Amino acid sequence: MSRRYAFSGLPMQELHDIVSSLLDRDGTCRDLNFENPTWSGVDTLLQKLASSFRMAAASDSEGETICSLGGVAAVVRKGRCVIADLDNGSGLIQRLQVFLVSNEDGTPFVEISFFPDDIARTQRLRQDFLEWARGMRDALCARRYYARYENASWRFGDTGPSSGVFLVDAAVVSDA
Repeated sequence: MSRRYAFSGLPMQELHDIVSSLLDRDGTCRDLNFENPTWSGVDTLLQKLASSFRMAAASDSEGETICSLGGVAAVVRKGRCVIADLDNGSGLIQRLQVFLVSNEDGTPFVEISFFPDDIARTQRLRQDFLEWARGMRDALCARRYYARYENASWRFGDTGPSSGVFLVDAAVVSDA
C-alpha cells in the first residue's frame, strides 16, 4: 500500500510505507542522498562510520586504495570520488557502501547505499530507521535526505511517482 502526502513543509514526507520499502527484496539497493551536506559534516560522518563499521575496501577514482576513512574528505576535495565498502556494522545496518564526490561548485555529494538483507529486523524498524537516517543527516549537517530505491536515472530532489523515493526527511530549522 502506498500513502501519499502533499509536501507541506513538515520535517518528514512519507511517500510510501517505510518498512515495506526498506525490506522489499526487488534486487536493488536502497540509497540515501543528502541535500547540502558540509565538508565538516563529511568528516563527522566518516568518524561516526569508522567507529561503527570495519572498512572492507575503499578506493578513489584513480584506483588508489584507501586504508582509512580518516583522510577521505581531503581526497574528495582534490577532485577524486571515493567509494568505501563498510561491513561488520554494530547497529541497524550491517553493511554500507559510501560514495563521496565533490560537486562542480565544490560542495560534497554523499550517497549511502545498503541492501534489504543488511538491515536488522527490529520490533521498531520504522522508528529505528528514521533515527539512524536522521543521525546520518545530522552528522553531515545536511538540510534533508532522500531515501529511495536504487535508480540510475534519478535526478536529485525528484520525488515523482517513478523516482523510487519513499521518504524525504528534513532537519527542523529554528528561527531563534
